[in-house]
Amino acid sequence: MEDETTTPELQEHYGKMDRPLPGESLTLDPDTAEPYVSQPEFTVPQEALDNLFDKMTEPENYDRLMEGLNNGATIMDLTRLILFSGFNEGKYNPDLMMLLIEPAAYMIMALAEKANIDYEVMAGDDEELFGVSVDRLEMKDPEELSEETQQVLEKVESMEAPETSEMSLMARPPPNPDQPSLMQRQ
Repeated sequence: MEDETTTPELQEHYGKMDRPLPGESLTLDPDTAEPYVSQPEFTVPQEALDNLFDKMTEPENYDRLMEGLNNGATIMDLTRLILFSGFNEGKYNPDLMMLLIEPAAYMIMALAEKANIDYEVMAGDDEELFGVSVDRLEMKDPEELSEETQQVLEKVESMEAPETSEMSLMARPPPNPDQPSLMQRQ
């Protein structure tokens, strides 16, 4: 039988693995638990999608989402960002998050289509992915989509585009006429 002692190199390798031990979350104080450790807010996909749709179409969030697409963010980058932040906030568990990827991506694509914004689904996927064109919303036959995705697309089609501000989110705010400039102050 071989000697099962660890070498210094192996100990250094194990030391670099900076992740929680299995069951470590069970030793934390339940009063200060992270939101994603507790019971999720949503357990039904359609309820989570309705919440996502409501959040995405709020004027402030809609402006940021569309500006992100205009600035070159891909659909999947935004989908990943939105869904992972929802998971971190305790909105849904990882399994439901995985189920929401397709409908959420289609929701963002439909909102972009409605706003006449060109988008890229994934970085470097200008032509084809596994033999399927992914450059526009019509990449799948509607009958092939999940029921949740079909409901999301119907909801986006029937909505009015949210009011958007004409000013870019990166532009300087207009000067406040009630506040004197620094040069006018004595």
